[in-house]
Amino acid sequence: MRTRRGLPVLVLLLALSASIPGAILAQGRVVTGTVTDSATGAPLVGASVAVRGTTIGAPVGEAGRFRLANVPAGDVRLTVRMIGYRPGDVLLAAGQTEVRVALVADPLRLGEVVVTGQATTVQRRNLANAVATVSGEDVTRVSSESVEHALQGKVAGAVISTNSGAPGGGVQVRLRGVTSINAQSDPLYVVDGVVLSNVAIPSNQNAVTNAAGGSNPSLDQDAQVNRIADLNPNDIESVEVLKGASASAIYGSRASNGVVIITTRRGRAGRAELRAAQRFGFSKLSNTLGSRRFETVDEAVAAFGESARDYFQPGVAYDHEKELAGRTPLSFESTVDVSGGSETTRYYVSGGWKDDGGIIRNTGFERQALRVNLGHRFGSRVDLDAGANVIRTVASRGLTNNDNASVSFYMVFPSTPSFVNLQQRPDGTYPDNPFVASNPLQTAALMRNDETVWRYIGSGQLSVDAWRTESQSLRFVGVAGADYFTQKNDLFFPPELQFEPDDGEPGTSLLSNSDNLNLNLGLSGIHSFATAGDALTATTSFGTNYAYRDLDIARIVSRNLVGGLDIVGAGTNVQVLEQRQRVKDFGLFAQEEVLLGGRLLLTAGVNADRSSVNSDDEKLFVYPKFAGSYLFERPVRWVDQFKVRAAYGESGNQPLYGQKFTPLTATQNIAGLPGLLVEGTVGSDDLKPERQREVEGGFDAVLLDSRGTLEFTLFRKSISDLLLERTLAASSGFATEIFNGGRLRTSGVEVALGVVPAATDDLNWLLRTTFSSTKSKIVELPVPIFRAGGFGTALGAYQIEEGASATQIVGNDSLPDGSRIVRKVGDATPDFTMSFSSDVTWRRFRLYGLVDWQQGGDIINLTKFLYDLAQNTADYADPITVGDRETTVGAYRLEVFGNQTAVYLEDASFVKLREVTLSYELPPDLLGRVWGTARTARLSLSGRNLLTFTDYTGLDPEVSNFGNQNIARNIDVAPFPPSRSFWFGVEIGF
Repeated sequence: MRTRRGLPVLVLLLALSASIPGAILAQGRVVTGTVTDSATGAPLVGASVAVRGTTIGAPVGEAGRFRLANVPAGDVRLTVRMIGYRPGDVLLAAGQTEVRVALVADPLRLGEVVVTGQATTVQRRNLANAVATVSGEDVTRVSSESVEHALQGKVAGAVISTNSGAPGGGVQVRLRGVTSINAQSDPLYVVDGVVLSNVAIPSNQNAVTNAAGGSNPSLDQDAQVNRIADLNPNDIESVEVLKGASASAIYGSRASNGVVIITTRRGRAGRAELRAAQRFGFSKLSNTLGSRRFETVDEAVAAFGESARDYFQPGVAYDHEKELAGRTPLSFESTVDVSGGSETTRYYVSGGWKDDGGIIRNTGFERQALRVNLGHRFGSRVDLDAGANVIRTVASRGLTNNDNASVSFYMVFPSTPSFVNLQQRPDGTYPDNPFVASNPLQTAALMRNDETVWRYIGSGQLSVDAWRTESQSLRFVGVAGADYFTQKNDLFFPPELQFEPDDGEPGTSLLSNSDNLNLNLGLSGIHSFATAGDALTATTSFGTNYAYRDLDIARIVSRNLVGGLDIVGAGTNVQVLEQRQRVKDFGLFAQEEVLLGGRLLLTAGVNADRSSVNSDDEKLFVYPKFAGSYLFERPVRWVDQFKVRAAYGESGNQPLYGQKFTPLTATQNIAGLPGLLVEGTVGSDDLKPERQREVEGGFDAVLLDSRGTLEFTLFRKSISDLLLERTLAASSGFATEIFNGGRLRTSGVEVALGVVPAATDDLNWLLRTTFSSTKSKIVELPVPIFRAGGFGTALGAYQIEEGASATQIVGNDSLPDGSRIVRKVGDATPDFTMSFSSDVTWRRFRLYGLVDWQQGGDIINLTKFLYDLAQNTADYADPITVGDRETTVGAYRLEVFGNQTAVYLEDASFVKLREVTLSYELPPDLLGRVWGTARTARLSLSGRNLLTFTDYTGLDPEVSNFGNQNIARNIDVAPFPPSRSFWFGVEIGF
């Protein structure tokens, strides 16, 4: 089947189904009623009411009222649902036409409905997979730059860490450990049915830093931002994280790393509600490395040479780090939204403006966002939901991370003694650094590194009830999504910067213009069947989807700027580079879910897809899934419910664009004629996606009269057909070939516990904790041992070898006889991660805190190595006794470094106070006197990353010089320093 034929067939089927009259429902009664909060009596607008065993339902509108038509005449049961409340089950007697329902708050989310397919859901009580959910309230408790930051410590099985402290994002998300060596590493993000791009495009600062000119020729060292940072967290209703292949298999070869499904806020039937919130805050440098304090001129000369005599001042020491990153500019976040509607039309409109000032000059993050979500019901058979989101972000990143030109901030500090004054002079100029041809304070003040993104995200969903009776229904759902953004990276290094004249071409202007388009279309059919009393319910879904991705990156490098103008047209040496990628995907899926007696859930599904990045772009790759769960009611006195579950699923990880298509790179002009060079890598003739097979099992328990929940999961996944490189014969014209082979295994455990220690009229207390641990192993490797990142065995390298952990770090080590050997010296994967959160409400006060704990994992601390090389580490001169001789700490590290790489390998364990919020709800009578039209008002104080407890001697144990990578992650090379943030907020509802 070809794509162009497959889609029109289902489009025609959808159109025909909408035109066929549905079966005439048996005539019944009209039932009206009211839904309220059991504790406050407030109407619950937006709840849903359905007649069990039928497809009859209605939303709850203004004043909490609802109306059901064609309700059967006999005794029936009504099910009432509302996010944040336990489902209500009410008996409606024969002839009864009016009912009142009071729902009980559900802090443990026992009544959640969870996504199980591209168009189907199931109650969490019956869910057969371990799926994590995070509410929109949990996402926005503390101001965050990106959704990923807001999810830290809230999802069992997810390791989420920042690549550096630079504003604007740059986050690593790993779900259930390592899933690949050379393919994609980040999860698939789906927002309101739109498959978003999360591509991280380097800024091209490498043209100045020359970071890729060393042993790691990769632009990934540019401290790039992944594009999920564009989303406004305040628009989010809920986040669901599908961690395992059995849950994500329905997305096929895009889902090997898991799926993050984000649902944004929608309007509800009822009067218009306006909500406005304003936060003010600031960020502050939270850690510094420090540098050596020299006591005598002889010490300074011994470290920095004879020229140190000219600058040394006894007792004088400048704190270069605080001079660079000691700013505390005002930050603010303003949001406003309005929502409401009738039973036929609903709307949600929001606007947001966030401006975070950076702790370094000319750094910060800014976002403006506008969202419109509309929903309309045409008659009783057709529903249309549409959304549009326009976003502008600006991330100013400074100049950090690895470089081979000694220009980025923390690459210069190691070779700069503390007695040298680099501060700005009264006339506005900066002194030259006499020891390194770069003054970081001058660079920060005069350079520009701005990344500006304009983004449009559009979504549409059309749902048609093609056929319906009391026990069966057939519904068709069409989904369309578009995600388009332009990214402009504008970097400027003026000629007056100390380092700029070194290459003979003073002044550099860099301009990158990138545009990305993601399109996805999907058509689904859903058939539902239910017997009387819900003894048996069955949901059959099937459909097709199509996705299109197009990325174009154009870069201009301009040097020797005439007159120092900050435009690329002013340079005498101009280079132009361009990269294009276009990928097309097509898939089919089918799924069956059967629920027996409300206790036994059985699920089976299959996804078959193909992609243009496979060698055979017509071949369909099939990914099945199977899952089952059984629910025990009151098995013992203190256990309300106990559910056992097991699941199996397969998913894939597509080849990267350049692994099939050999890139062409521009060469220098020869005799005035331009040329292209074919790179030395080619894809094999049968290149295909990696395949992941995963088995998971576990149990869920509801305890102590719904006062506690416990979730326990074990999983093991085997990834075969790994994308690997092998050497080719020189006669082939290529050096290496990308092919499929080998096997990787990852296993682990996840635990989530929730407890309500107190629940009274005045006091409510919710405690949550999560625990997860993973380990990986290369089971089969058809190529020789190879390195997947790092800076060689002297400094530590990630080595891939059969029988070893995929994230092992190898380096030099000494044997008892003094000889040197290369072997494993560490591992980047932590032993485990845990989190603890507490949410206490006492009368009108609310206190929330989240602690994140990582135990184990190793970091290659190359920043410390650079300070030691310059004899400038803060503890370098501390005395130490080795055997029968006296030396210093720093000198000893350098002495053993050649034979013991582990001296610069450190434990990455940490405990962080991620989030804290204290809020106060103003009393209604006071609010009425101050502002009569306001319904609610809340004041809050909050903070993020306020405290960090760690033995790591670098700036931050959450660091990754290479960004979001599968293997080479924990490498510390001159990162952006970390900060803590403080906020005061006011939120008012009208």
